[in-house]
Amino acid sequence: MKKYVTRISGSNHYIYKIGFGTYDLLKSGLDSEKIKELLTDFVSMGGNVIDTSRYDVGFRGDEVEQAQKLVGEWVLSSRKRQIACLIGKSNYLLSKDNKEKALNHDLEHTLKNLSTYYVDVFLVNGDDETTEVSSIIEKLEHYKTQGKILSYGCSNWKPYRIRQAMEFARENNFDGFKVNQMFWNIGSTYMNSFKDCEAYVKMDEEMMSIHKEFDILAMPYGSLAKGFFAKLYTNETEPGTIDIESLKQNSPYYTDENLKLYERMKEIGERYIASPGWVALGYLFNQEIDTCPILSCRNLGQLKEAFEAVDRKYTYDDFKDLISNKEMVFA
Repeated sequence: MKKYVTRISGSNHYIYKIGFGTYDLLKSGLDSEKIKELLTDFVSMGGNVIDTSRYDVGFRGDEVEQAQKLVGEWVLSSRKRQIACLIGKSNYLLSKDNKEKALNHDLEHTLKNLSTYYVDVFLVNGDDETTEVSSIIEKLEHYKTQGKILSYGCSNWKPYRIRQAMEFARENNFDGFKVNQMFWNIGSTYMNSFKDCEAYVKMDEEMMSIHKEFDILAMPYGSLAKGFFAKLYTNETEPGTIDIESLKQNSPYYTDENLKLYERMKEIGERYIASPGWVALGYLFNQEIDTCPILSCRNLGQLKEAFEAVDRKYTYDDFKDLISNKEMVFA
């Protein structure tokens, strides 16, 4: 299988190595028809994973759900449903009301919004650690049996809770989580804290070991570090185009460690004629586990750059010291 294609474990559904994130679609400045054209461009270029939700963990409800409805309109008009791998989410565990009712409500509205009778992947976004994992898995299996979801997973769950869920699933011959979304990019280890950062769970060694053991597909969000490394590079190649002082004050990625990491990224980029932004994706593509980073692309140019990044012939060895021995970054 080609490097730019991966697979959801236990499924015959092959997916492209990058996903189209829709959370910020309404901030793109594009009207609804242009947004639909962008989705069509994504699929025409080989992509198929489209990440949607009714809520953000920060509860940007209306904005995020409107983007999901736009995807549903595109599904109807484009007739690409069989190609698209649609992802939906439920924040039901964060609900203060009847959680079981909230889960069903989220799923049914997701199906309606996306103009489909099933979603390829349904994720439980956010966690309530007082809720037994058994009840969560059993409810998701119920919807899977009904054919409303093909696979399910989690987002922003702590590793120990993922392990509990997977061990319960294994003991009861359930599929368990096939996908996990976490906050992860090449600079996330060394960044400062930021607003609402407690709501986002990062990839760490414990989570990595769980992905290996249970063959869970990782779908990192925040995968381009808010363009931090790309901005540093732009400022070098086009001096004065980036307000570096503002970046220093406002970006949690502006740390001594990430500045040193940026120099390493440039070294890798020189070998492959790639910008640091492409190198940042290469880092996620060349892990010991399967990944499908979720990207927020606001125009065709950004889409093309992302697809070009996938085609770069990086290897695991290019990033091995950054992955397995972080002290080497600063040697």
